[in-house]
Amino acid sequence: MRRAVYHAINVQLIIDKVLRGQGVPTGAFLSPMVDGSPAELDKRAPYDPARAKALLAEAGYPNGFAVTLDCVNVAWRENSCQAMAAMLTQVGIRTTLRSSGTGQFFPKLSQGTASFIEYGWTASPDAWNSLNGLFRTFDKGGLGTFNAGRYSNPALDRLIDQIRVEPDLTRRRAMVTTVLRLVADDLPFIPLYRRTLTWAMHKRVSAVQWPNDTLELRWVRVKAAP
Repeated sequence: MRRAVYHAINVQLIIDKVLRGQGVPTGAFLSPMVDGSPAELDKRAPYDPARAKALLAEAGYPNGFAVTLDCVNVAWRENSCQAMAAMLTQVGIRTTLRSSGTGQFFPKLSQGTASFIEYGWTASPDAWNSLNGLFRTFDKGGLGTFNAGRYSNPALDRLIDQIRVEPDLTRRRAMVTTVLRLVADDLPFIPLYRRTLTWAMHKRVSAVQWPNDTLELRWVRVKAAP
């Protein structure tokens, strides 16, 4: 079923038309720049609506089904969700978009109460925080906080817990790679794209550009006018 959704979404078209070219399609859950994330996972499987329909039939839904897609009402995200809803409907997944403000949206995300939800993730250079937040079995103690679909894989849990305490960098990196390959096979989420963050500043201003789209004023420098 998840693979049907994957093949039904034309990510490149969303990037070209909705994001105005400011993005890169991805098949990976974490950027190859994150330590241990293998570059080969970044290649996205092709947009293939015929394959999506065949997978739906294989899953027991030859006539498709109806679902509601929850999305936060930030303009570019909402527009992306609108495009995806239309693409999914074309293959038989009749998708109704439900946009809501952050106060309504994020509790659905953290509490896992949405049946189908679109959201983004900013990874840190170290993979553990992302692996724990997204793929670890949910627990109120702070595990799997953003595991919105309540995906659970005990073998994966053990690996993620070992990564947290593993001091050897080589072994730790290998475990991160194993986890990411396992989730690529299970596909608990559907990877879409990585946004291109665009910054503009005066030539006398220099700044450290963070991947989370946040400007840290402590690392901004302004040169005096000549």
